[in-house]
Amino acid sequence: MSTVGSTSGTSGSGTTTGTNSAYRTNSRLSGMFSSLDTDALVKSMCSSQQAKIDAVKQKQTRQQWYNDALEGVQDDVNDFLNTYVSVTGSSSMLKSASYMSYKTVTASTAGAVDISAASGADTGNITVQISKLAANAYAASSGKVSKNGTEISSSNTATLGSLSLATSLQFGTDGKIAFSINGKTFSFTKDTTLQSMINTINTDKTANVTMKYSRLTDAFTITADAGGADSNVNITNLKGNAFGTNSAFKIGTGIVKNGSDATAVINGTTVNQDSNTFTIDNITYNLKKVTTGTSEETVNFSIERDFSTTSDAVSKFVDAYNTLYKKLTALNSQKDYSADYPPLTDDQKAEMTTDQVTAWETKAKSGLLRHNTDLENLLSNLKNAFYSTLGGTGRNATDIGISFAGYFESNAGQIVFDKTAFEASLENNPDDVIKMFTNGSSTAASADQGLIYKLKTSITGYTSVVTNQMKTAATKITSYGTEVSNLEDKLQSLADTYYKKFSNMETALSKLNTQASYISQLFGSTSS
Repeated sequence: MSTVGSTSGTSGSGTTTGTNSAYRTNSRLSGMFSSLDTDALVKSMCSSQQAKIDAVKQKQTRQQWYNDALEGVQDDVNDFLNTYVSVTGSSSMLKSASYMSYKTVTASTAGAVDISAASGADTGNITVQISKLAANAYAASSGKVSKNGTEISSSNTATLGSLSLATSLQFGTDGKIAFSINGKTFSFTKDTTLQSMINTINTDKTANVTMKYSRLTDAFTITADAGGADSNVNITNLKGNAFGTNSAFKIGTGIVKNGSDATAVINGTTVNQDSNTFTIDNITYNLKKVTTGTSEETVNFSIERDFSTTSDAVSKFVDAYNTLYKKLTALNSQKDYSADYPPLTDDQKAEMTTDQVTAWETKAKSGLLRHNTDLENLLSNLKNAFYSTLGGTGRNATDIGISFAGYFESNAGQIVFDKTAFEASLENNPDDVIKMFTNGSSTAASADQGLIYKLKTSITGYTSVVTNQMKTAATKITSYGTEVSNLEDKLQSLADTYYKKFSNMETALSKLNTQASYISQLFGSTSS
């Protein structure tokens, strides 16, 4: 590509003031009498000053690109850090759940109970017998409540005043019904919809009940949200006839205590719970059926460590690490074309297509982090973390099936994960393997740190250095912007000086033309 003027650019720079504005005459009467292209002449005469501006802009753009490259790397390593290395990460390798997973096996097909084990549960066999399920206290309509024995309304959007009830809903002198449930008073008007009344009751934390109307049974139910033998529903009618004897909803008043506790025998120990789902010793039980007196009176479970879950988590972690390592290595070894592809000037861009500009700048931005010392140190530290002894065990990652591809292999430098060897290490000595990943802390001695803390130390150290570099780069970018602004002011002043001289010339030519015309007319008159 042939260049126009000096090779500089504004792409990505902090200051992009168009200096071509200095060469626009606007209201000036340029070349009217001399027929000269004043703008082109002034631009040519100011070319040396324009070259200074372009040179500074080139530095500014290059600095901005470098800053963007650093920011991109920082974003990538922080994303890996926040996902896999941080305690709160979605796939954190510091969470005990990544290493302490369990699977349960049952010999029963009846589906009477489900169990699941969490971190800290003991492995072994469990027997469960269920003699009673937990139930919540409830109050229900004594029969169908609608006038036609089918439903009180085609939808719950009907107002209370328009419900087709067998016993009409009566409102107080103020046009309201009122009642209390478990000590919470509710009040509604004729214009309140059925669904609005139900929603208001169901969302109230004091009442702590769930009210429903079923079109299948054509009846209301009010069920306590808290279960067990101690749960209750206490209803008092205050105004109108929603509840009570011969009431519209056919539900009486008073306290209903018809809930019950779940009763089960687990490994020979009788357990009473107010819910069918409960957790004991990090094992959660979900009771579904009574087994006492059935052919499968006892349900047998076994709880075992699930090493495949841990190896799957490590495999996902390794893949993410390899993706990051490959990307950073490519940036560090990328060829630098900056000498042949400097940032483009506005004039150069004007002569090119969008695709040509994109292709040029792709080359121009290549190699910004080539042999970057801080990036090389990060890559080295990440790799060394796997080779070093981990978590005070005296062992490194290669001992548990995590090694590196050979130098001459296509994936050289990346981790190779042997899932079979890793699961065997877990099964033989799970405590040591977990220590190798999670032991120590960010401030512990290197030999006592697990792999994840070593990686965390390397990444946070790098991001700290890069943050300072980006601050320095931002200062330089601002400084270049100020320099460009000052140079453009000088360019404008210089252009104005030249324009003024050309303007004076045009004025002189105007006067000369006027005088020539007068003399011509004078001689013409004398001749006549």
